[in-house]
Amino acid sequence: MPSAAHRPPRGRSSLPGTVLVAVLVAFGLISAATLAAVYQLANQNGRLLLRLDHLERRLGRDDSSGDDGAGRAHLLPALTTLTESRIERNGLHAGADAPLFELPGLDGQTVSLRAYRGRRVLLVFSDPRCGPCEQLAPHLVRLQMEHATNGLSVVMIGRGDARENREKARQYGFKFPVALQRRWEVSKQYGIFATPVAFLIHEDGVIARDVGKGVNEILALVS
Repeated sequence: MPSAAHRPPRGRSSLPGTVLVAVLVAFGLISAATLAAVYQLANQNGRLLLRLDHLERRLGRDDSSGDDGAGRAHLLPALTTLTESRIERNGLHAGADAPLFELPGLDGQTVSLRAYRGRRVLLVFSDPRCGPCEQLAPHLVRLQMEHATNGLSVVMIGRGDARENREKARQYGFKFPVALQRRWEVSKQYGIFATPVAFLIHEDGVIARDVGKGVNEILALVS
């Protein structure tokens, strides 16, 4: 009589399949959690960039106090993309070519840096809502008068509303040209997002000294 076929004990045949299903489920849960984390991180990064852009638009109206506003007034992150976050923020250094610009002036004429080739230029970045800029204003008027005949010209680049800049120019009696940048486009070329700051530019268009930040450093550029 043939022997009965061997049969495995009940309950053991389904164990490997159960383990495999558990492993697959765990792997799926881990993958889903990873994807969710990546999505959340990307979403947060997008919101951060939007907030930085919003901050850039609003910080232009903020003033800061100090003895001479040494580069702290209207400091701006100007971060809208990761590429822009790597741009120069401490100002172009002595020996660099001063970036050329052509901007509308308060008098309706175009203000061009190229037109001042052959003269030294004290290029001042200002803002009508900047407190330290107002402290600097009378000194700029004096400098223009003192150096009018020795080859030094004061040129100011303001930003924002033309009417506000015009009122400040009238209030302090500016006799030097005041050009207007819409936001920070020329400031970006010169590598600094602050007011008041200034660059002394040689007759050949080369920056003579490192950027002056605030009233004292700006006046020291021409002392």
